[in-house]
Amino acid sequence: MPRETLDALMAQAATLLHRAGTDSPRLCARALAEAATGLDRVGLVLAGTREVPPETARHYAELVQRRAQGEPLAHILGRREFFGLDFAVTPQTLIPRPETELLVELALECMTLQEARLPHAALSFADWGTGSGCIGIALAVNRPRWKGLLLDIAPAALQVAGRNARHHACHERLALVCADMARPPLPPASLDLMVSNPPYIADSEVGDVMTEVLRFEPHGALFSPENGLRHLQQMAVAARRHLKAGGWLLLEHGWKQGPHVRRLLLDAGLDSVSTRRDLAGHERCTLGRLPLCGTG
Repeated sequence: MPRETLDALMAQAATLLHRAGTDSPRLCARALAEAATGLDRVGLVLAGTREVPPETARHYAELVQRRAQGEPLAHILGRREFFGLDFAVTPQTLIPRPETELLVELALECMTLQEARLPHAALSFADWGTGSGCIGIALAVNRPRWKGLLLDIAPAALQVAGRNARHHACHERLALVCADMARPPLPPASLDLMVSNPPYIADSEVGDVMTEVLRFEPHGALFSPENGLRHLQQMAVAARRHLKAGGWLLLEHGWKQGPHVRRLLLDAGLDSVSTRRDLAGHERCTLGRLPLCGTG
C-alpha cells in the first residue's frame, strides 16, 4: 500500500485541527510538520510530493493529536519566538505573548534615557517574575552595556531562563535569583530599571481565561489576589526601595487595571507616571520614575 505524501498529511492535519477549533490550523499543521521531519519551510515545499516514512508519519500524527486536544503549540515544539528571538518554554513557564513585546519596547526606551543621563555608569536592571526569561534576555541582547537580574519564585522556571540566557550568549551579564516578589534579597537603591509582567488576573476573572491557558500554564504566574492587584502593588513598593533616584519601573497589567496601577505608582512616590496602549487599543503597560534627588 503506497505511503501518503507530506502534502497530503499536512492537508489532513489542517482539517483535523480546524474541526478541533484550533487557531490557524494550516500554520499549526506546517509547524508540526517541521518538528516531525526536521525540515524548514522551504524543505517542506520541496518534499511535499514525496512519500513520508511510516515512523515520521506516526510521529507527525502524534504531534497533531496533541494539538487537537488543546496542548499549546509552544509546549509541543518546546519553543516560542519573542521580540525576534527564539526561547525555550516548558509547562513551568508562561508562554511569551506578542502584547508583552510592548513592555520590552518601553523598557528599551527608558534604558536609552538612562544611558544618556549616565553615560559612564554601570547600569543594572531586574526582570521580576522572569519565567522563561524572555523579557530580561531581550533587554540584555539589545543593551550590551547593562547587567541584569532574572528573579522568579519557581526554581524550575529559573532553569528555563538560564538555558535561554546561555542560548543567547548573555548569561555572563545576567544573574538568576530565586526570590519572592514581596521579599527580594536585593540591596536598596541598586537598580536603574525594574520591569515585570507579574500575575495580574483576578480570581473572579477565571471564566474569561482561555481553557488552553488554564489547563497548561502555571496558575501562580497568572492569578493574583486582591482583585488581581497584589503583585502589582508589591512591585510598586519594591520600586521605592530598590530603584536608584531617577530609575524606572515598568509593569504589564490587565486592560482594565490602568487607573489602579497608576494610583499604585503615585502612592509609592513615583513620578512621570503614564500608561501605554497595546495594538488592540487596550491600556497594557504603566511606567513611572523614582524622582531624582531634589525633584518632586
